[in-house]
Amino acid sequence: MDRRAVLYALGVTALVALGGLLWLVENPPPEQNHEVPLRLIPLAGGAEHASAEISAMAWAGDQLVLVPQYPGLLEGLASGTAFVIARAQLEAFVEGRAEAVEVTHAQVVATGMESAIEGFDGFEAIVFDGDEVFATIEARRDDAATVGWLLRGRVERDADGGLAAVIFDPERRARLPAQNDLVNTGYEALVLQGDRLLAIYETNGDVNEAPRVLAFDRELRPVGELDLDALEYRVTDATEVDARGRFWVTNYHWPGAPWQPGVCQLTERYGEGASHARCRTVERLVELRITDDRVTLTRTPPILFELLDDEHARNWEGAVRFGDGFLVVTAEHPAAILAYVPPPGAGVEPPP
Repeated sequence: MDRRAVLYALGVTALVALGGLLWLVENPPPEQNHEVPLRLIPLAGGAEHASAEISAMAWAGDQLVLVPQYPGLLEGLASGTAFVIARAQLEAFVEGRAEAVEVTHAQVVATGMESAIEGFDGFEAIVFDGDEVFATIEARRDDAATVGWLLRGRVERDADGGLAAVIFDPERRARLPAQNDLVNTGYEALVLQGDRLLAIYETNGDVNEAPRVLAFDRELRPVGELDLDALEYRVTDATEVDARGRFWVTNYHWPGAPWQPGVCQLTERYGEGASHARCRTVERLVELRITDDRVTLTRTPPILFELLDDEHARNWEGAVRFGDGFLVVTAEHPAAILAYVPPPGAGVEPPP
């Protein structure tokens, strides 16, 4: 073989190898996705009761705010109560410097909410930005297929600058329409990116032919829709958006749900983990990325939680970033649970 033939053969081999490498980058092989243990954070001040039914959670500065679905119906507490925990206390607990956190209260004021919103069915998501606050409300579907409303409000502070009250005007709202015919589904995730609010529907897989994210400005005026990559199971909350337009959503499936999810492409790609392989429940965080006109799945594997069993599926309804990890909170099923989610591979001890 002459020199030119050898060089030609080497060139062809290199091109084939490069093509194979690029294909693997675009199509990584499925791998067993390791599950992370959760570290439970004891609650108090009324938040520990399942009847609190926490349905929204967000940072207001350095204070973590947990909002019940029905703030006005908490037994033994003042009407319109939300729960507040200082970041420093949460850091001390996770770092092992404290055995519990102190839970204080703030007011949620929405005078006339139930009369102004027909079929009012409680708070589902909340976002703070300075003294502004935005929230989604679920409502029983009306004849126009309205399933919720986006609200804007303001924050009042105490003498020390802490959160004292969150005040909404129920008349200042934007309509949120259904995206399929499933009952009891709405917009449970809300993110703020610059001056754009993005409301994310609860079911975005096989049961939703055209999943989309509704965009609004800060005055609650619609500013378009963004296509959303198909994502099986329920989307129940979202974290803050980072500088690259990335955020995480809580992605949950209860085996007793009255609708059947489709094949999960994330599971096909990344695997299930040990407890997910033996259960029908799904409890995980999934990363998404916002572009100008689309919200897409990233190539980051989902963070799977170590499951208990199908009889004790945990309905995660809130999530925030916390250092390199996350904090998540359940509603009433199976109990009121606030937990720390470590970054994958961090080796946090599982809860007792």
